[in-house]
Amino acid sequence: MTDFITTATRLVERGYSVIPIIPGEKRPGEHKGDQWVGMAKWQRYCDRSPTRFELDLWAKWPGKSICLALGRASNVTAIDFDYGSPEVRTALEACLPPSPVKKMGAKGYTAFYRGFSVASKKYLLDGVSVVEVLAHGKQTVLPPSVHPDGMNYQWTTPDTLEDLTASELPELPHDIHDRIAKALEPFLPKVEAAAVNGTAVHGLVVGGGSAGVLSDNDSYWRDINDKALLNLDVWVPRLFPNAGRGSDGGYRVDPIWRGVTKMTKKVGIHPSGIRDFGTDQSMTPIDLVMAATGADLEAASTYLRDALGIAHEAVFRPGEGCVEINPVWEHAAPAQAKKAAPKRVAFPTGQGCVGLLAQYINETAIRPQPVLAVAAALCAIGTLAGRKYRSPTNLRTNLYVVSLADSGAGKNHSRQVISRIFSDLIGCDDRLGGGKIASGTGLLTALLRSPSILFQLDEFGMFLTAVADKKRSPRHLTEIIEHMTELFTSSNDVYRGIEYADQRDRPRKSIIQPCLSIHGTTVPGHFWKALESSSAVDGSLARFIICESENHYPDSQHPPERQPPEQLLDLMRRIATPIGGASAIQLNGEHPPGEIMTVPYSEAATAFIKSLEKKTTEKLNAVKGTPYTALWARRDELSIKVALVHAIGRNPEEPVIDMVDFDFALKIVENSIHLMVEGIERFVSDNVAESYTKRVLEVIRKAGGVMDKSALYKQTLFLGRDRDTTIKALIGSEDLIEEIVPPQGPGRPKTIYRAV
Repeated sequence: MTDFITTATRLVERGYSVIPIIPGEKRPGEHKGDQWVGMAKWQRYCDRSPTRFELDLWAKWPGKSICLALGRASNVTAIDFDYGSPEVRTALEACLPPSPVKKMGAKGYTAFYRGFSVASKKYLLDGVSVVEVLAHGKQTVLPPSVHPDGMNYQWTTPDTLEDLTASELPELPHDIHDRIAKALEPFLPKVEAAAVNGTAVHGLVVGGGSAGVLSDNDSYWRDINDKALLNLDVWVPRLFPNAGRGSDGGYRVDPIWRGVTKMTKKVGIHPSGIRDFGTDQSMTPIDLVMAATGADLEAASTYLRDALGIAHEAVFRPGEGCVEINPVWEHAAPAQAKKAAPKRVAFPTGQGCVGLLAQYINETAIRPQPVLAVAAALCAIGTLAGRKYRSPTNLRTNLYVVSLADSGAGKNHSRQVISRIFSDLIGCDDRLGGGKIASGTGLLTALLRSPSILFQLDEFGMFLTAVADKKRSPRHLTEIIEHMTELFTSSNDVYRGIEYADQRDRPRKSIIQPCLSIHGTTVPGHFWKALESSSAVDGSLARFIICESENHYPDSQHPPERQPPEQLLDLMRRIATPIGGASAIQLNGEHPPGEIMTVPYSEAATAFIKSLEKKTTEKLNAVKGTPYTALWARRDELSIKVALVHAIGRNPEEPVIDMVDFDFALKIVENSIHLMVEGIERFVSDNVAESYTKRVLEVIRKAGGVMDKSALYKQTLFLGRDRDTTIKALIGSEDLIEEIVPPQGPGRPKTIYRAV
């Protein structure tokens, strides 16, 4: 497949997440050395799209095919129609709206639909698959890839996924599984049809699910595990190309999933069983495949079943383990990974004015920073839209965003581009605040003069340290953060300012519907040092969206200087122009704005908001009493504000907030929450002991998560007598694992510490 990069680029541009496939197979893979191997943890691409760097890397691999990662990132669910009589096929097709995009497979065809909130399930009649719902966590091979049987996958419709975005596909019905079960009832014996919505059914069987719903007596998985142990040579060398042959006829392999830096063949695989000697845990073959590849239960089972030549069999029956797949933000961490880092998804690129502005910033940068570009574009467009648009719940377009990137990463470029466009090209210089905010009074004076205003602040971490330190900083500085907190929620009301004692000389000034936007850039270290857990709890920082560069030092480029595209400038002018076509010059903050446009939700977005509000309530109950409550409490509000700005950028005259806007917004907001949670866990301390433990863990993390005892002791001299106590406390809390590695020759065993 020589045109992989062309096909992949077109699909990613349409908003889809794609991955390479091992030549001649149907599973995601990667090319290492001179051979193809299964791609570890490929399902992360169901939560995020590949980066440009990843696509360019994959393009160099020989012979690859391509597949679509289904679920959240692509916002797509696929329906596989397999074998079955024409009558069965007709009944199943009647369950669904017709799809404009279909591909031919080896046994039937696959249709594509918008949405990702249903479970993956397979339906069989008399032991033969007739239809399968492929949702989040699954993938499907795309044309022009080659099937393992030698046939080429082909599109059977005039339009393909390269032509249409997910928003142009028909929405998958939320009750699709009920519809399928009902459609198949007439083809079952009466006694079985009566039990479709009950318990045991022998003719219709549903497959899918999660490791959490299995029972010990499930013969399906036991059969796979037993056969795998009896046929190690069939699958172990394929899974572990560097496996060593053991003297007992089995294999010894490296525990690559545990993140150890020094491989010691500490996992033994024998027909009598599998044991990880590093953790003294026994494993089944399915457990081993899941650990080594990051696959889920069904994918690991499929891998072994295919390798062993086991025929596809039924797994679950209706009512047994039909677990809905929740969105990425609700996934629970495994019980043994007590403090696993929250999942993050790739930063979206955006559409409309936001996407065009971010694209121009990246194309003209020496060091492109896509995350910083989108963050800056959101604040800029939100400022232009200030005091003109509102959501159905009267939220406005003011945003507080902090972009994190190391020194020299190119943080200044987006600020320079936006300043030039506002000042020189669209006549909105009055909407730019100064490069510094010297006092609370200065901030209010600027807003009074220009009530929709953007402050682009460099060294924001140092600024935050000063304004948040109520014990040591002067009052005129700490007033800044207090004003910012109140102004954020006053954008749809009147900010009444401060009552000074000398009213004659300093009368109170009210600002009507202020739209204050902040885009701060800083290095991560300065930002995290500025935080106190109380700042997160009191809600000040919960109003901020935190974005961090995915590549702090990308390759340099030297683009020629060029003007922004006219399409971008036209959109920005249209957004900034008041309703009715009046001059773009703003009235000062003492005057009310002109007409305000309410941007409606689409039908799908309305349903989504209700679901999101319910999820947020459940999340708040789960984190009640922690420093994270304030962060999750703002999820819905921030998501609506970002979706509002994105929708306005797509159509300034008749904007509608649709699922494409919420999908974009939720990725950004939830990434921010996860960054904040992770940052508080790693850096924010309320006492000396907690500070010591977090500093030790950070030393180990910077070393790759594993350090030997001597190296750790050298780098933690700052602890003095408290070093051993701190390390023992971390081991006791299971944040640190101590391993004794026997010598490979003469010498003493080594002590290794591994951060969990």
